[in-house]
Amino acid sequence: MAPHPLIIDTDPGVDDILALLLALASPDEVEVRAITLTFGNTTLDYAHSNVLRLGSVLREHLESPSTPQAVKESFRSFRPDANKILVAAGAKKPIGGRMFTASYFHGRDGLSGLSSLPGDPFPAPEKAPAPLETTEKSAVDVILDILKNEPEGTVKIAALGPLTNIALAFEKDPYTFSRVAGVSIMGGALDVPGNTSPVAEFNFFADPWACKVLFEKAPAHPCFEGKELPFDLLPLDITTLHTVPYSRLVREEGQLEGCGRLEKFVSTFLTHPRMVTNNFADPGKFDPEIHDLFHAHDPLAVAHAIFVPPGKSCEDVRGWRDEVRSFVVEAEGQLTRGFCVVDRRGGKADSGYGKNRAESDPDSNPSLRKEEQEGGGDQGDRIITISPEEQMIRKKQRLTSGNSKTTTKTNGHATSKTSTGVGAVRVVTETPGKEWFADMFLGRLGL
Repeated sequence: MAPHPLIIDTDPGVDDILALLLALASPDEVEVRAITLTFGNTTLDYAHSNVLRLGSVLREHLESPSTPQAVKESFRSFRPDANKILVAAGAKKPIGGRMFTASYFHGRDGLSGLSSLPGDPFPAPEKAPAPLETTEKSAVDVILDILKNEPEGTVKIAALGPLTNIALAFEKDPYTFSRVAGVSIMGGALDVPGNTSPVAEFNFFADPWACKVLFEKAPAHPCFEGKELPFDLLPLDITTLHTVPYSRLVREEGQLEGCGRLEKFVSTFLTHPRMVTNNFADPGKFDPEIHDLFHAHDPLAVAHAIFVPPGKSCEDVRGWRDEVRSFVVEAEGQLTRGFCVVDRRGGKADSGYGKNRAESDPDSNPSLRKEEQEGGGDQGDRIITISPEEQMIRKKQRLTSGNSKTTTKTNGHATSKTSTGVGAVRVVTETPGKEWFADMFLGRLGL
């Protein structure tokens, strides 16, 4: 089977860099067509330079006589004469609200301050090394161009950062966006605590408005009428279970002398997140086997995009499982921004699943009617005008809000037979195992 086209939407970020390496080291399954960039773990300028920095390090590593031939073969899609990989800049800030980065974990530049080390040991080149090719086109336009030019249902997207670019691509051209085979999304926390706030995972916290576009607005759009909803969510519930001991990724300072260029690069930028991770543990109870672990959030999402190919679901691939879940994402809460709100009340599907029952009858609540007519309430920096078409969609959502539990699957994707007020999203619940993942990940990268 020929490798399927893959777009990686990312905010690199230490785990994003490792996820990019995993995709580039999987040429039998995927062909990376574009790396589209967003704010998130760092600002957009650093995100761009980090990709170029990675490209330079990988080029040097593959050209070194000391690099094993098996590693060079694994990264054959990164040979200078390989098909080009577009690098496109995207969102600088969220759709609404304040902009945050995850510098507390990734460092100001996204790579543990690597760019400010004495002598700049891993400099970003002025020109992207082939096959990387920078483009003036926006990330949104690159995503839509690839979806237009490839057969429908063949392109997958691995979304590793805030979902801003993905949401804006949908909003700009919903029908072209609906051609995507699937979007493997790292984000959210359904039944576990958050990693940024007590209740929110960082990507959903960084742009909850983008989540609302994709999980609440998109399922009600006519472009998905009777079609598969293409979202596959890998929340903290599953990603935090997939760890790799830092001792298998990071070489101590005395061991670096004989290491390859890539190993030195990875060891250097993982130093800060390793320290942060270990500091989360109670000093009196620190156990390396429990705490000294790299959580492979983004690499797991890329693994899903690699091993669950277009036209297949987790149920079709050995070791993978998923289930359809319904939730909404809080966007305005002072304490709960990015929180995945799951309706745990039970009851009948037609009793207003996922809804605030006090808002169930807008005809009897003048303030609700006024809000719809005027375009909604405060949404941070963004005022969204509700068109007549959108008002009809919202009315349809209210009338069919109980139907989210009747969502079915076609070719493994959740299919919305009627528009629902709560998006039904496939959530990955099982993989072939964390040992399988760690061995596959380290083996492909040659670490």
